[in-house]
Amino acid sequence: MPKKTQRNGFYYFMLDFKRREEKKGNKFNDLREIQDNPKCDQEWKALSVEEKKKYNDKAKKDKAGAAEKRTGLGESVKLLEKQQIEQQKYEIMMKEYIDCNIDQAYNFNQLDHMSFYFIHVNWYYTKTDRNNVVDYIPAEFSVIEFSLSDGIKRCYQEIIKIVVETGYTRENLEHSEATHKITACNQGETSDYKDLYNKFFDFISSGDRSIKKLPPLYTSRKMKTVVPCLFERMTAAADTSRETFDLFSLEYLFGTLMLRLNEEFPESGNRASLAEAELEKDAFVWTPNIECAYHSQVGSGRYCSQSIVTQWAFTFCDYCCPLLRIKMINGKHCPNNNDDESLTASMHSMRIKEDKASTLKSSTGVSESHRQQVSSRTRQENEERKKQGRALTIIDYSEIEEEKTSIIVPSASVSASNSRGKQQPLRYPISLSEVFTDHCTDSPPKVDDDNYPAIGALKSKSRSKK
Repeated sequence: MPKKTQRNGFYYFMLDFKRREEKKGNKFNDLREIQDNPKCDQEWKALSVEEKKKYNDKAKKDKAGAAEKRTGLGESVKLLEKQQIEQQKYEIMMKEYIDCNIDQAYNFNQLDHMSFYFIHVNWYYTKTDRNNVVDYIPAEFSVIEFSLSDGIKRCYQEIIKIVVETGYTRENLEHSEATHKITACNQGETSDYKDLYNKFFDFISSGDRSIKKLPPLYTSRKMKTVVPCLFERMTAAADTSRETFDLFSLEYLFGTLMLRLNEEFPESGNRASLAEAELEKDAFVWTPNIECAYHSQVGSGRYCSQSIVTQWAFTFCDYCCPLLRIKMINGKHCPNNNDDESLTASMHSMRIKEDKASTLKSSTGVSESHRQQVSSRTRQENEERKKQGRALTIIDYSEIEEEKTSIIVPSASVSASNSRGKQQPLRYPISLSEVFTDHCTDSPPKVDDDNYPAIGALKSKSRSKK
């Protein structure tokens, strides 16, 4: 077995360099290309002693932890436990922040004017690094500013242009075709994550660069591992000392609003799960004209990020606005009535065409109007029509054969019976239950060795006697 290559400080510097350059759109097949890259060599030499020490200490720590306990996937158990503890602390902080802000806004009658930011991200394909962490390559994102009083205030949406790495083309095409329909042929013009960061920051801060604390962004449970991949790329490309974006649970926010506004909401229940069930009803999934211009052309509005965040806002308003007695505005709190009217008009025109077609007779010779007339009759009307009609006459053909009686039947029935000729009486059914009854003339056979010899024995006599 070959000896494992020793990883020094320069190795970890190359990993950071590769990560930074790939987020800027540059592409490397392996670490050899990075090692031969003049820019990487210049940056390494330009580092101070303290900066190089950080990478050297990381190499020593990795060497010391080579024998530590790991999972079947090679993950450090100690690191996983540390990440789990950090995640629990982050969720506790998030819940305390949401509870405190919602309660405070409600007590001061400012809940309807409180702004929230919703974000959704689509991706091209996924990658898994050496620590078994899944990285989502962003394709599109959309952010809206929303409040209960004003509905959707602003929207910011971008389609990101990338260079698909070798080996991921098929996954990119399959995932794009099944969802958002964004491929290498129809990508956007934006590929600079630094520019995206500046635009994103200006949108969240409303153009105030001196703001000290940015408001959190909310996304669904399914997006909580996707959205951070976009944030990491933007902050790394911007190379800024400003804080990163906080990402909170959309379901917990919605559940907290439901708990605060609805007196019948169960306090002991899991508010996030109940809110998630309400969001997953997809009550507004087929709302027209809420997707971006691109998805409106390709006909994939259901997976459009702008459409999804708009549906979230409509769901919030549909539940909360009636409880706060807020008059909902078309296109802001709920779907636009103009879209509903156009949909109603098209359905009305379809009904007119169906009515015109119903006047024509079908292949059976019965018009659709006659079918509707018959189906609209009540049960009492059908009974009266039956009484007025000709009574049903039953003919016993056995009596006709025996000529015991003469039956007077309508002329049509007589002609039909004469055409049949002399009718034979029906025989008794010879079923298993009738085999040994008086209807059979033969007596039951005697079961013995002569009539029914054993299997394999010589047949000395016939089973049936004549």
